[in-house]
Amino acid sequence: MTLNELGNMMSFVVEHMATKEDIADVRKDIADIREELKDIKARLKDIEEAVKDHAGHSKEIDHALERIAAIERHLGIHSEKNKSAA
Repeated sequence: MTLNELGNMMSFVVEHMATKEDIADVRKDIADIREELKDIKARLKDIEEAVKDHAGHSKEIDHALERIAAIERHLGIHSEKNKSAA
């Protein structure tokens, strides 16, 4: 490698390398992103806490509907749902 090629390579590196200001900007951006992710995580935990007791409700509703259907059959009452199934 000649001194001229080495000089050209060094010039290229200097032109394209990040400055201290560039790195400071990137660090600030990363800090902002971390804060936003921290906020999102806290909000997701709040949502998770709010819905954790709702998981069993659909099962309870299905069970209640089955019981209602059994009572209707026993009483000879045909609901709209039972009519379409018949």
